[in-house]
Amino acid sequence: MIGAMRKNVIRITMWLVIGAFIATIFFVWGMESAGPGSGREPIMAAVVNGERISWPEFQRAYQQQHELLRQLYGDRWREELMEDLDVRHRVLDELITSRLLLQEAERLGLRVSREELAAAVMENPLFAEEGQFRPERYRRLLQMNRITPERYEEAIRQALLRQKLTTLIHASAKVSEAEAWEAFRAAKEKARVLYVSLPRSAENTARLEKLQAALSRAGASWEKTVQDSGLQPKRPGPFVFGADVVDPPDRREFHLAVLRLKPGESSPVVGGGKSVFLVHLVGRDGAPREAFEKEKATWKQQLLAEKRLQVWGMWVQDLKRRAKIEIGQDRA
Repeated sequence: MIGAMRKNVIRITMWLVIGAFIATIFFVWGMESAGPGSGREPIMAAVVNGERISWPEFQRAYQQQHELLRQLYGDRWREELMEDLDVRHRVLDELITSRLLLQEAERLGLRVSREELAAAVMENPLFAEEGQFRPERYRRLLQMNRITPERYEEAIRQALLRQKLTTLIHASAKVSEAEAWEAFRAAKEKARVLYVSLPRSAENTARLEKLQAALSRAGASWEKTVQDSGLQPKRPGPFVFGADVVDPPDRREFHLAVLRLKPGESSPVVGGGKSVFLVHLVGRDGAPREAFEKEKATWKQQLLAEKRLQVWGMWVQDLKRRAKIEIGQDRA
């Protein structure tokens, strides 16, 4: 069953990649021509390991993003969003990354067979009628969008090549049962704490520092010592890391303080944006191993998906660091 799920995920991912290429081709291929030549070599948007990304190619990708964002925002659209979202930089970066991936796929000897290419074209539901691929519909739809079959199939070949490379890099990501258990335990383990907080000020910080010194004395009862100081300690119910706590003082800082403690330990004075506080970890209620055994497969799959994204991101960044990339003249 897991194998079938994995195949479905790969299949869906492949079609998302191909779908993106189809959208790009259908929307902007008509802008392919940059007009009559002037006899001069066109200005490049970028050069990637000696391979050029032309300015018209960048313009086509930029216009596609412009149209997609305009449709996405609808009535809320304003042209300034293109600059606010740094679309120019993002589009160029995506083009550079795409070129690098194709170069690396070629270097690794990855290939797309004629059978694989034909299957990808024929499985595209855009070209089907009553669930069957129709060659005449395929040619007609391409012709309507001013795309030759050769250019369309080259775009599909490149999409499949990138997908093969992605699958290859993802395969290096592994998740052990121990990693899955630690993630499950961290998510399910509940903390029991006592804490006291005051509005942030120099005076209250000094007051809690004095209280913290008293709490550090051997044999001191945390709750009684706080009460003796004139403050009322709070005791929320057991909670998992990151969950809402009743009246939390600066939630992020609060949870980080709890995470650093071992049962029986107390934090130093912690300063948040609105408060200063002290936390005492009474104990932790461990996650049940039996529950993990029932959910183990799900947790491993979830962690594997996260690790694949991390591995891929790191690999792409390393690919960029090793590449020779020249950014061309900005013609905006």
